[in-house]
Amino acid sequence: MSTKVRTTTRYLLTEQLKLLGWALLAVVMIMVIIPLLFSLVTGNISNYSFTGSISNLALGVLFFFFIFIIESLTYDNFKLLIQNGISRRTYWQARVNTVVLLSLIGTILAFIYAYGVHAPLNHLSSNSILLDALHGPYVYFFGNNLVLGILVGMLLTWIFFIGTGLTGMACGSLLALFSKWIQRLLVIVVPVLGAFLLGFMISASDHQQTNYNFDGLVTVFKFLFGFPLHGNPKMGYLNPTMPVITMLIGCAIMGGLAYLFNRKLKIKN
Repeated sequence: MSTKVRTTTRYLLTEQLKLLGWALLAVVMIMVIIPLLFSLVTGNISNYSFTGSISNLALGVLFFFFIFIIESLTYDNFKLLIQNGISRRTYWQARVNTVVLLSLIGTILAFIYAYGVHAPLNHLSSNSILLDALHGPYVYFFGNNLVLGILVGMLLTWIFFIGTGLTGMACGSLLALFSKWIQRLLVIVVPVLGAFLLGFMISASDHQQTNYNFDGLVTVFKFLFGFPLHGNPKMGYLNPTMPVITMLIGCAIMGGLAYLFNRKLKIKN
């Protein structure tokens, strides 16, 4: 890693960690402090549960949205760094490094919170936390050892967060190529079209009289998510090989798209 890439990575990571800290503080304020003050003002403090508020912050979900949004903010740092002698390639490499490191930090924080705060305060077993999480279908594939299950879960979550961040990079780099008016239009239109398409697929699959058959598509998705081609799947024991390969390919595609869009970025007047 060159000195410029290392320095740029350190700068971006430091800035994003500061924003993550502010985001966590905002969540604590909204979920814990404001309800506490409201309970005090309205005289309902007896109904307020501090441990209940602390135990339901959902840091993993917060970090999912945070890393997508923060990595989609492309232009301001691009303008600053380009004007200070940082090339487009160096900027892209530093951003990828930042996504990987920030995802690792977010994964560690999410798991420490899940097993150190959420589980004990809600009187949940570690096994139930493992099975209820996004990586739950795969945690026992390598055995019933709890530590091994947590490590497998952390690996899958880390890759998932990396893919989320790289997707944010690709989307942000693409939007930065357009004017602000077109950016706003795309931000509104694309989610609406996506919701319409999803609703159409759900509606079509629910009506037997329709000519659309999504059985083949469902089979493909099951294969990609590690479901066995034959027999009934047992949750917790699904094969994580295909999900990992799928996520890694997705990371490579999104990183490549971000690089292509990044090469076309220009400083706007």
